[in-house]
Amino acid sequence: MLGATGRKPPPIRHKNSHMTIAERNRTISRILTLIQTKNVFLLIGHEFPDEDCIASLVSLALFIRKFSKHPIIYIRDQVQEQLSYLLDICAFNKIKVCRGVMDSCARPDAVFVLDTPKPEMVAGNSQTSRFIEDPSIPKAEIDHHFSADAAYSGDEGLCLVSRASSTCELIGYMACKLQNDPSLQGSFDIPDLFSRNLVLSILTGMIGDSKGGIIGRSRRDAFFHEMFLRRFGELLRKQMHKNSMNFRSIDDIFATIQSLSVEEKDLYEHLMQKARFVDRVGCVSLDEHESQNFLSRVDYSVFVNVIKTVTDELCEQSGAIGLTAYYEHPDVSNLVQFRIRASRSAQGIDLRAILDRLGIKDGGGHPGAIGFRVPKAQIRDFPAFVVSVLEALRSL
Repeated sequence: MLGATGRKPPPIRHKNSHMTIAERNRTISRILTLIQTKNVFLLIGHEFPDEDCIASLVSLALFIRKFSKHPIIYIRDQVQEQLSYLLDICAFNKIKVCRGVMDSCARPDAVFVLDTPKPEMVAGNSQTSRFIEDPSIPKAEIDHHFSADAAYSGDEGLCLVSRASSTCELIGYMACKLQNDPSLQGSFDIPDLFSRNLVLSILTGMIGDSKGGIIGRSRRDAFFHEMFLRRFGELLRKQMHKNSMNFRSIDDIFATIQSLSVEEKDLYEHLMQKARFVDRVGCVSLDEHESQNFLSRVDYSVFVNVIKTVTDELCEQSGAIGLTAYYEHPDVSNLVQFRIRASRSAQGIDLRAILDRLGIKDGGGHPGAIGFRVPKAQIRDFPAFVVSVLEALRSL
């Protein structure tokens, strides 16, 4: 099968979570060299981007701007209203953001793929695909997704793909490495590395992906998550302008990204009416007819945002796990989507185990949150399939 450029796509390289500290530091060094030696960068995330995806695009763009270089962010799908402040940050810092259809774009010197589990999920178009497939354009990647079918999008040696609570945490780590290199900062005249906008963007992604608590991670992962959260949270507090009504704390960010628009609240309330709770698992499962009924009311990106919020609420109300399932619109795909999340109070749960138990190949995530997709044709009895998922969850 040929790609957009007519070339045969490169072989699949499955993501490996075993990156040593030395390997991670060498990768960061190569990425910093790429930023120093190139001028125009195209930044792309995944389809239907969440908080960490949008925030990682903005965070890396701000980081690249520290070197007086030119990042261009491409976002194909709708951005949540609650995250509009991130787009305002881009406008203030003269960072170009291309939305939706992008008919023309200058050839970038390098491409960054952020927070995207596998190449098929990159939210591009025919033009950006040509840039990604062009072997003469370096492709770097920063991501924290593993397991199942997760695969690299970036070139070997330029993939900062490592265990972390979020992609933004990895960008924060890279910024800290730069902070420890005063000669490099001096050569590019970077007097204010951790500016308020960079700190706010990094925190948005970290808080958005962890939902206020890191779930099912090792003590090491939890330690680094809390360390970065405290460090950047303190920077945000110190940079607060007197009498300003802007974000003052981590709690302010969390409250903002958890809020819903009027349209989203109406959809959320209708979906939660369908919630059922079984053995500490909260579930909202929509059959094909119910799914199309809901999807016909709102834009698909709005539905995806609300279904994530419903999943979060189900896991907190149940005290353990939240599960949502729905049929995608035929114009989008022939798949049934499943989202599962563990609550902040759940301990010792690794949701990824049920992917192997159910023989799921198209899915992944991290211990506290996973998603997977099943072709509609493979689910002959939807209620029975949901029951099988519930049984697998109760056995964790």
